[in-house]
Amino acid sequence: MPIRTQVCTWIAAVVLLAPPMAAGQGRTEREVVELILRDGPQARAIRAESEITHREQLARLSYPNPSVTYSREGAGFTEFFQAEQSLSLFGARDALSQAGVAATAAAEAERDLRLWLLRCEAAATVAQVVAGQERLESVRAHMREVERLIEILRAREREGEGSRFDRLRAEQELRDTSQVATSAAVALAEARATVSGMLPPDASLSTTVAGAQIAQQPLVPVETLFTRATSTRAELRALEQLGQRATFEAEAARRARLPSPNLFGGVKRADELSGRKTGGVFGVTVPLPLFDTGGREAARWEAERSRVEAERIFIEQRIRSEIASASEVLTLRQTALSQEQQGTAEELVQIAVVAYREGEVGILDLLDAARTASRATIRSIDLRLDARLAQIALERAVGDTLWP
Repeated sequence: MPIRTQVCTWIAAVVLLAPPMAAGQGRTEREVVELILRDGPQARAIRAESEITHREQLARLSYPNPSVTYSREGAGFTEFFQAEQSLSLFGARDALSQAGVAATAAAEAERDLRLWLLRCEAAATVAQVVAGQERLESVRAHMREVERLIEILRAREREGEGSRFDRLRAEQELRDTSQVATSAAVALAEARATVSGMLPPDASLSTTVAGAQIAQQPLVPVETLFTRATSTRAELRALEQLGQRATFEAEAARRARLPSPNLFGGVKRADELSGRKTGGVFGVTVPLPLFDTGGREAARWEAERSRVEAERIFIEQRIRSEIASASEVLTLRQTALSQEQQGTAEELVQIAVVAYREGEVGILDLLDAARTASRATIRSIDLRLDARLAQIALERAVGDTLWP
């Protein structure tokens, strides 16, 4: 077979027959993300932290332990055995109970927020892994076909029908492509290491991750997304609960100024002229709110409620801005992806094949056309990655999933 026919057969294989991805598929992108959220160490730590807040609030509602006192006087025998108990009256404990419920709900909302941010981070990192796999496989496919071309050129050179220049130029193309493959492998290894750090200790990314499809559905208006975000964003729910907690804590501080009596009672034994007698002892101790009336603590919680309200207004404005920006970016990414013309690079290669067969162009033009086709494939992978990351950013801003 003439060398030009062999080379043209090779270049057709590069463009038309090279598989875009490896045949074997392992976990899907959604499965990896769900595994991270369900059993990942960071997710488990986030859930445990909200449980700590719940237990702390329950501990505040515990009644004070009673105390037992025994005393004995030696000058004229007298001894006392008595028990003492502090009573919480005037509704202070009820206000603390309501504050504890609000604090627990705020901690749970913070937990949901951190889990949602973890989900978005995991989804973005897994998307990087998927794109890295596709990018590396595309470059390796190009390398394999260049190696096949080099073998053809070496055989033809030994037979005296080929050019040494063509063979050297193809070998240089192989070295350049090898460097690109090394960079792609490094980026993939880094992304896989990041995902592995989020996974449970007994899980690993030993198989290929199948990516999610990029939906091209029309976007929902920004105002509709903002309305949805105000009811789904966990930090807004957390701030609402923190405001309620500040109200109840201030009420509890004001009620704490009212006296909480300490009751005590017991038995007294003492020597009298007629002998040793035993009698009862009862008393009450009432603290006087002269210096600490609870006003300063109540004022502190009122200031905390004002801060929470101001922060809520700021976060709502930021959410609106994030949604508008993410929606615009996603529109641009989807437009760029839809305008990507997959057949242009293939057509360019086919033209170069015909021109090379007819002797109108040389090996440089042929390799350049093949390299352009390979870069077009990588550019298409990058465009899909950008569109996927834009989807994740919009979901993060809304606080809920928008695509299956």
